[in-house]
Amino acid sequence: MHKGIDWDDLRLALAIARGEGLSGAARSLGINHATVFRRLNQLEERIGVRLFERSRTGYAATPAGEKVVAQGSTLAA
Repeated sequence: MHKGIDWDDLRLALAIARGEGLSGAARSLGINHATVFRRLNQLEERIGVRLFERSRTGYAATPAGEKVVAQGSTLAA
């Protein structure tokens, strides 16, 4: 696992990937979409890597994001 990433971070990334964006992730995590946005930005800043490309149609995992999501999927199974 990447240094600085804990289970809550993996869960966040996984929820964003599965929900295809902030709103879907917020619903699945039971938190506000602004909180998801803030936590994602804090995570990316902390590890120095962008995990998701943002667009009008949703969030798409970058190669680094795909690795984090895969780790989260493995642990969630």
